[in-house]
Amino acid sequence: MDKFKDIQNNHLALTQYHRWYQVYEVPLNKARIDNQLDILAEEVEISSQAGTAKGKKGIEDRLKMFEGWQNAHHVENTSIKQLSDEELSLEADILYQNIRPDDSRYSYKIHYSTILKLRENDLPLFTKVHLEPIGNVENPQFTSAYADNRAKSFMHYWLYIMETAAMNSDKFKELLAEQFELNLSTGAKIDTLKGFNDWLATVSNQVKQSGHYPKNISVTENEDHTINVSVDFEWEGISVENKLMIAETHHEWILENNLDERFARMKMMKVIQTKPFQTVE
Repeated sequence: MDKFKDIQNNHLALTQYHRWYQVYEVPLNKARIDNQLDILAEEVEISSQAGTAKGKKGIEDRLKMFEGWQNAHHVENTSIKQLSDEELSLEADILYQNIRPDDSRYSYKIHYSTILKLRENDLPLFTKVHLEPIGNVENPQFTSAYADNRAKSFMHYWLYIMETAAMNSDKFKELLAEQFELNLSTGAKIDTLKGFNDWLATVSNQVKQSGHYPKNISVTENEDHTINVSVDFEWEGISVENKLMIAETHHEWILENNLDERFARMKMMKVIQTKPFQTVE
């Protein structure tokens, strides 16, 4: 199995997984419900102790049960495997917290077992989602997880498109704010779509394949609802001369966030090289 393909599949699965929670974590409306349906296969099967539901019909009604609840889903670990040419499995443990309209508070750990169907040049869709509670948490302190899930779904999608830019660069339109500024580690500053596409083309001319491993991510939501992301990436790639390359970078992002869109958008990016791009002999 190609290592870079694995990295891309990871990004795809995590993009969709972090989107799964967002609808529960902000007030409901039509656009947000549509964004939820957008990640599910037509015949999706969702099962828990409460029973099994099949298909996308009825999901809207089920979501309405949670109106007025405050929900937070803190994803603690995930593991993704490729089951076949067209299926991925994603297993995850989360800490779920909620405050209900009567002010009662609950908190427990839940294990998720999911299957996603891969699609050609598109995000995969959930075909199965199984939830299994694995223990209560006493005296829960509620902390919102929305900005975190919002930023992580954006980040994995951004990285996926970056790694497949040769065929997917048009997808960046959905992820860039109307006015954006990218300050790259090379000292270049990009603030137009044309400049961005030119830069992507230069990268594609030098690097054949690449993969990003995010670490040390921290996310904060600002008063104006923009989201700050600070993250380090370990990067590896294969140059057009077939040499292995490595680098490490530190990124600071400001994301613009319209809650009704599928993804937040990149408004400002600052990149610092912490380990310069280099060829490994």
